[in-house]
Amino acid sequence: MNIAGKEYVLGLDRNDQHLVTHLYAGTFADPGEPMCVRGWNRAGGHGYSIFRNNVGDAGICQICMRRALEGRKPVPPRDRKTKWI
Repeated sequence: MNIAGKEYVLGLDRNDQHLVTHLYAGTFADPGEPMCVRGWNRAGGHGYSIFRNNVGDAGICQICMRRALEGRKPVPPRDRKTKWI
């Protein structure tokens, strides 16, 4: 997916397909980092496991979309409680 001249990959959380889909700044082969902190869904907020190029029932994350449209950088990993399968 190309937004404002940059490549992004859609990523659906493997834990729950009913959640929103996040944007990852990169390609299908290398998704890169997420555009919001909720995209980090593993390893205490320092990793992620996603279904690439899938959109969940709740659509695309508004925070990710806004940051992409503004041309902002992805968010760095941050410690937070994670949900496991």
